[in-house]
Amino acid sequence: MKKEIHLKWFYSYPIDTIWDYLTDADLLKQWSTIHRDEPFQAEPGFQWISRQKARRGWDGIMYMEVLEVVPKKKLAYALKGGPRPGELSLDTVVTYTLVEKNGGTELHLSHTGFQGLKGAFTAFIMEKGWGKFFGKRLATVLNETYHDAHTIR
Repeated sequence: MKKEIHLKWFYSYPIDTIWDYLTDADLLKQWSTIHRDEPFQAEPGFQWISRQKARRGWDGIMYMEVLEVVPKKKLAYALKGGPRPGELSLDTVVTYTLVEKNGGTELHLSHTGFQGLKGAFTAFIMEKGWGKFFGKRLATVLNETYHDAHTIR
């Protein structure tokens, strides 16, 4: 059994802005929980660890590595985790693709590589999280910070 997550959001901001919020370490810390512990670099090979609340069968540690960067178009990274350090049962890839559309940006998120019944269950849980925490938090921070930073005085 194989499961994939495919989501998209529209933001009424230019691609440059959305790209910055996906790749700038200071901006990421404002809205993304997987980037709060360590500074981020949008460079292939960059690795970081994110610690979340542990749950049954998962120690709460996510191991990530940037796989691909196409400025203002695509960002992909590996996301791995498991029940304990050194034992990885989740080996997936998260890809963001940005598309200019209707004067703003359509952001596509694909999260692939879930295997088996446990993987399908994990994908189901993560899809809810991506929608609730990623899409909504980014929109909220954009609306609060982008307009404030670009107000003509």
